[in-house]
Amino acid sequence: MNIPNIENCDLYGKAVLLRVDFNVPIKNGKVYDLTRVLRVLPTIQYLINTGAKVIIISHLGRPRAKENNLSLRNIVKTLSQLLNKEVKFVDGCIGKKVQKAVNAIAIRDVILLENLRFYKEEEQNDTNFAKQLATLADIYVNDAFSCAHRAHASISRITEFLPSYAGFCLQDELKYLEKAVSFDAKPITAIVGGAKISTKIKMLIRLTEKVDYLVLGGAIANNFLLFNKVNIGKSFFQNGINDLLHDIIEMANKNNCKIVIPEDALVAVNSSYSTCILRKTESILDNDVILDIGPQTLSTISSIIASSKAILYNGPMGAFEHSVFANGTIKVMKVISDLTHEGKLTSVIGGGDSLSAINAAGLTNKDFTYVSAGGGAFLSWLSGDKMPGIAALQSK
Repeated sequence: MNIPNIENCDLYGKAVLLRVDFNVPIKNGKVYDLTRVLRVLPTIQYLINTGAKVIIISHLGRPRAKENNLSLRNIVKTLSQLLNKEVKFVDGCIGKKVQKAVNAIAIRDVILLENLRFYKEEEQNDTNFAKQLATLADIYVNDAFSCAHRAHASISRITEFLPSYAGFCLQDELKYLEKAVSFDAKPITAIVGGAKISTKIKMLIRLTEKVDYLVLGGAIANNFLLFNKVNIGKSFFQNGINDLLHDIIEMANKNNCKIVIPEDALVAVNSSYSTCILRKTESILDNDVILDIGPQTLSTISSIIASSKAILYNGPMGAFEHSVFANGTIKVMKVISDLTHEGKLTSVIGGGDSLSAINAAGLTNKDFTYVSAGGGAFLSWLSGDKMPGIAALQSK
């Protein structure tokens, strides 16, 4: 994809407004998942090394007001330690106080501004707010792929007022996700789990055009079991989507894509998650809740992975947050990881719960070819949706 990147820009002495995604989990004022912070460190370090003045902007959570627990001040200490240099902080994003603080920084200094979403104009994609942000800098750099599906002031509107470039994290995301939907080697397998199918319908339809196997787990698989007249007991599913399921199946048949759904399952009875019972899917009882794939399904999926050249993974196979129902998710991820390490498989992992699943399996990002931090942006990209943040950079 042809977008301008920061390596093609003279940065020395320039004030660079860097949009990152520091929307990270914070507990008692401490960051307890550094994934998204670590992803943008190469860009921040590059800007420092080239003699730029680095002004970092981000959102955090969905604040209703200026909530202290959603202040980016909570990230300053962690970021300073990771960069091994002082990161300054200013309590605001626009206005005279912010301008004064930004004017005071020297080359190679880093300053973090307050939560963008403390201003309602950010999510409104407000032109004046974007223009005020732009007055702080000479150059804009977007390194927040995970926000690129949002038409927000700091993501898309701001590019109208500053020379704009892509950071290294955003470039990597685009490179690997483009590769994920255009693998040359066959067969290609997509493994899709998680709870809500409504958010993934477009992605599933698009994947049937690209992959040889579409493996379904989690509550998403329940919808297909029910569509096939299989009793799923009290398991979670979504009503009113039979026409959409029909479209996915029809498209899969048209494109010679095999849809794989569970043959057996681990269930809880009346939502008691402390113990599990193994059932064939055709033997699910009325009080059963399907919470993980069974060993036969795991064996089938493992064989498909072993025969594949590329894997796209999005979402867990079950309720992996409960240890008795984590086996399917953990084993699938370990099979993918092992084959990736052996050089037999290209693996691209993405989606919000996928990062948690990697941790649950005792694995890291290094155990796969690429792990996207995109979340909703990952789904939007694979669904073929317009990405305002990407389109804004392409127009430069």
